[in-house]
Amino acid sequence: MTATRPLLARLLLASTVLVLPTTGCVVVDTSSPGTGTGSGTTPAPDEPPSAEEGDAAERMARAVFDRVNDEREARDLAPLEWDESLAGVARDWSEQMAADDQLRHQDVRALLDREELSGFAGIGENIFTASGSVPAGAAHAGWMRSDDHRVNVLNPGWNRIGVGFHCAPDGSVWATQQFGRTAGADLPQVSQETPPQEPIARPEEDGPACG
Repeated sequence: MTATRPLLARLLLASTVLVLPTTGCVVVDTSSPGTGTGSGTTPAPDEPPSAEEGDAAERMARAVFDRVNDEREARDLAPLEWDESLAGVARDWSEQMAADDQLRHQDVRALLDREELSGFAGIGENIFTASGSVPAGAAHAGWMRSDDHRVNVLNPGWNRIGVGFHCAPDGSVWATQQFGRTAGADLPQVSQETPPQEPIARPEEDGPACG
């Protein structure tokens, strides 16, 4: 699925260096409630990046991970567990978008055929770019203020997440959130309903940044 940059997005870029696609998420759910068709073993959760160590991109990913779970907790949703396989996909895609200088979704359906993601029955994706250095909170706040992106952040059908930022040499910032539903997870179906925007638990546009 390809997301284009409409006039509204360009205006946002001009005023806030924030670009978000109009179709902010891609969802593939191959499971019924409480079941899954993934062929692999359900992956164990991983430890998220350290909030204090690692490079800027890793610290930004951890900041967004924490903010996502703050939003979910505020709305009585189960927290998401970090998954390094999803994070690897997210990092690679952020780098690819930067190399192509194009904000677009990858073929998320094809991700379910990858060996490292064989334990997943559903995948969702949010993407972000900014033309200059912005803190992690700007990406999170942008996703939360966008209906399509918020569907993924607050979706009861996900139980895993990986986040990948890329700080490009030209100063631009690229980010991907990869959401997952493990096969056989005892969860509601992936929802298509848009949660209300307010209240946003973490609206502040601060946190670690590139550079």
